[in-house]
Amino acid sequence: MGLLDRLFGKQKAPVRSARSKPSEPKKIAKQVYEGRPCELPEWAARLDQSHLVDECIQHSVCKFTPHIEVKKIMTTRTGLDGNLEAEYEGIAVDCGATRTYGKQVAQRDGYMQPYRYADLNHILACCCDKPRKCVFYALATGDDKELNKRMKRVDG
Repeated sequence: MGLLDRLFGKQKAPVRSARSKPSEPKKIAKQVYEGRPCELPEWAARLDQSHLVDECIQHSVCKFTPHIEVKKIMTTRTGLDGNLEAEYEGIAVDCGATRTYGKQVAQRDGYMQPYRYADLNHILACCCDKPRKCVFYALATGDDKELNKRMKRVDG
């Protein structure tokens, strides 16, 4: 196609390839699994943040030995100042079940990278109260189908 053809409008419409289809925007990768908001238990109601980590460790009932600590987790995105943005700041947990099944749970939620940690709500509801509520625990013990049924009843 020559220059004159382009100038006088004799060009063909651009052909779209299969790769140039507009696609859904990908979800941003998240490293922290966000638990459902829950009430603070009696033992945690009067504590300040500095003592909450120790008390969570003492009240842990999960058999996968949760590692609870204060974390500042950074994303791979840079802010306007050129530094990495913080994704999560606070108390987080990781355990064997989270490390093993983090990718599977993240893919269920539509993310590409695995979850590496869970937040304080998850710690209080699952690690320190009822581990069978935990998605990672259910996958690790093979009870994920039963958990999905219970979740549908609660959400429905």
